[in-house]
Parts: sequence; structure tokens; C-alpha cells
Amino acid sequence: MKALTVLKYVGFGILGIGFVILVIFGVMALWNWLVPTLFNGPVLNYWQTIGLFLLSKILLTGIAPGSQKNHKRDWRRKYHGRCRPSEWDEQKTPAPEQV
Repeated sequence: MKALTVLKYVGFGILGIGFVILVIFGVMALWNWLVPTLFNGPVLNYWQTIGLFLLSKILLTGIAPGSQKNHKRDWRRKYHGRCRPSEWDEQKTPAPEQV
């Protein structure tokens, strides 16, 4: 039973690596098809495409662990009850001594 579980994880690892390689080749094909003709940009090889892919991942999603959290729930927990409509109206209207 353990051997079957290990083989399943190895199979998923191989499929994951294959998917990443296919995505990198797809990015390279799109870049080499569009950028040189549209913008007179450079043609990328495989290793440059990996670098571009990693750089865009870092810049767009970050490298911090747990960056896939549910931000909506965190926002609600942080600001719940701070801005109720009655309090908001009181904050917007200036007090008589402030005028």
C-alpha cells in the first residue's frame, strides 16, 4: 500500500514538472512570436524564458509563504465594526468646535 502511495506522489511530481516545462515553452513561443515583430524586442531562449517566468511570478504574486490566503476574510476580521453607517456620518460632519 505504501509503495502505491509513493508511486502516486512521484507520478504527480512528474506531471507537475511536465506542466511547468510546457508552460515555459508556451511563454517562450508566445514571446518569440509576438515581441520581436511588434516591438523589435529580443528573441528568448529556454533559460531566459525561465528567468522571465520566475521574475514575473515574484513581481506579481510575491514569494512570501501563505500568499494564497483569503484576503476578503482577513479584511472583514480586521475592520469589522469599525465603520458603521452611524459612526461614518458622525466622522464626516465636523464638530461645532472644529468649525
